[in-house]
Amino acid sequence: MLNNYLKIYWLGNLVFLLNIILILFLISYQFMHFAKFPIREIKVVGQYQHLDEDQVSMISDRFVKGNFFSLDLYSTKEAFTKLPWIRNVSLKRVWPDRLEVFVEEHQVIGRWGAIALVNENGEIFHGASDEDLPLFFGPEGTENYIALEYKKMQSILDKKQLKIAQVSLSSRYTWDIRTTNNMKIILSKDNVEESLSRFMAQYDNILASVKRIGSADLRYPNGFAIKKSTEPIQKIDSGERPLI
Repeated sequence: MLNNYLKIYWLGNLVFLLNIILILFLISYQFMHFAKFPIREIKVVGQYQHLDEDQVSMISDRFVKGNFFSLDLYSTKEAFTKLPWIRNVSLKRVWPDRLEVFVEEHQVIGRWGAIALVNENGEIFHGASDEDLPLFFGPEGTENYIALEYKKMQSILDKKQLKIAQVSLSSRYTWDIRTTNNMKIILSKDNVEESLSRFMAQYDNILASVKRIGSADLRYPNGFAIKKSTEPIQKIDSGERPLI
């Protein structure tokens, strides 16, 4: 008799508990999924130049569905990430009705041939730009290496106010550099910075003699060779004035 009473008692408690859980579930479902607590503001945070209001409005209309609680952050983040100039995105809900979008744009340093752009990390991305950017050419998979070496080489050339217009890396890893003043610089894969720095140390002396350098071959271990316009190449030893 007592056992039956205990069974009924515990069964009643269990039914009561299940009813409470069901009620809480229904309340929370309505709370999270019905048209309460809508996202009323999307705030873009970060330094950006290429993200505009039309793009934000398009993503808001197509992907920002649900309310503060039910918003699909993954789909919204993916939508922002697929925009041409966006490198990275993070999202944050801010009570009661705001979505903050933290964006990082690609910092472009060059063009990968005629098909894409290259950022400072050597990553290829697709976007429109009317900037006067250097051209990069090289074997597939060398984008990061070329971007890194370009920044080092440009830093050295900056000392003489020279700007790189084109960087080409051959399959044998020989460098062909073209500057904006139409000078060609050839480098081997080894000691790139050392060879270029040595050339820059003699640059003013060479210009004093040849006026205009057509090309400079820096693949020699202890010197370099220059070519004045269409004249024959002449060997120049480090530390000496050009033999022109």
